[in-house]
Amino acid sequence: MADEEAYRQWRESAKAVKAIAADDSLALWEKARKVNQAYAGLALEGLQSKHRHKVLAAFGKVNSVFAKYTINSFDDYQQMSDGDLREIVATVRALVPPKAK
Repeated sequence: MADEEAYRQWRESAKAVKAIAADDSLALWEKARKVNQAYAGLALEGLQSKHRHKVLAAFGKVNSVFAKYTINSFDDYQQMSDGDLREIVATVRALVPPKAK
């Protein structure tokens, strides 16, 4: 059963990601780091199965990008290619929750 709190968290995370992606004061590597952090703590078990799979698939895609690198600290994001950083930001930004009812 879906949990309204989980969907509220998802909407807040998506809103934060949109703001991060639009923030021109942040370097691309900082955006990639921050968009991932925006989803920390999202209660996946509270989402409907189809939505949980959507979130997990997106982060699976992000993890496949990270697999090319050794990330030991936030500074390591600076070593990633701009294309990979853009892919991370775009993938996480595309995680738009369903409209609230």
